Amino acid sequence: MNIQEHLSAFDGWLTSRLEEAHARRKDLAFRDLADDEPAGGSVTLWEYSLMEPGARSPHGEGWSIYRLNGVWPDLPIESNHEAETPAAAERRSFLDVIASAVLGRGPQRR
Repeated sequence: MNIQEHLSAFDGWLTSRLEEAHARRKDLAFRDLADDEPAGGSVTLWEYSLMEPGARSPHGEGWSIYRLNGVWPDLPIESNHEAETPAAAERRSFLDVIASAVLGRGPQRR
């Protein structure tokens, strides 16, 4: 896997984990895993844990913790449901949001 593929895979994975954590009102902890699976095998590159807001990080080294409690506004039920349907408008990825904030650009589309 080249670096572009790796970053794209991480972007999709992290965006999904952040959505899951937000929907469950949890904090998110994640870390890289060693890439030591045999060629052609299914490789898991990251592991994660959803935690109660403010909880201590999981045991072990290398965990990144995203404290999400109180960060995002609550969405009305109708809006939240629409965002989860396949027909919903295109979502912005986590890395697109970061790039927009850092570089002062408008939203990027895939």
